[in-house]
Amino acid sequence: MPETSPAPWAGDPLVRELLRRGIGGAGPFAPARRVGDEHLAESDGDVGAAIRRLTGAHVRLAASSGLLTSLGGAATMLLTAPAGASGLYLVCTRLAASIAHVRGHDLDDPVVRTAVLLCVLGPDGSELAEHTGIDLQEVSLLTGLRRLPSEVREQLDRRIGFRLASRAGRRGVLNLTKLIPVVAGPIGAGADSITARSVATYADVAFWTRSS
Repeated sequence: MPETSPAPWAGDPLVRELLRRGIGGAGPFAPARRVGDEHLAESDGDVGAAIRRLTGAHVRLAASSGLLTSLGGAATMLLTAPAGASGLYLVCTRLAASIAHVRGHDLDDPVVRTAVLLCVLGPDGSELAEHTGIDLQEVSLLTGLRRLPSEVREQLDRRIGFRLASRAGRRGVLNLTKLIPVVAGPIGAGADSITARSVATYADVAFWTRSS
């Protein structure tokens, strides 16, 4: 079935904002490069330790965001669902980008940026990559993306945006537990922390080695 997305969470604008703010930072939300460098320095240059620190910090950040945007239950759902989704997406985008950075990848590279967004989608990202023609059993995500024509990769970026938009539209709507004030807070925090940890796992695999 074709993917659709409701305004204002529409494909390209959402992708652009996630990349601009999630990688470049916005206000007190520090850029991915700086966060990665700080955690790498605190880990004495140990990349594995830095990634574990990055994951822990962003899981806590995602949990805090999920708690605050879920506490209102049904009374505030329509207002907080977009905010919660955008907050979680930004946290996960920066997490994946920071992992890519500490593993030595260039965050200005459009292929790396597409890979970051696919990591944010988790299993859905792997599905989209394979539907685009990347055999993840045979090649790494980055290698597969580099083999795609630029116009195909641009189409993939749009599909990523549509998939993220669709998730944002469903957030809090299909999860009936979020209709209950207070109870919804811990549930939102737990769900968002699990999502962030999953993104870290995908990013750690995707950016394990440099692509050719």
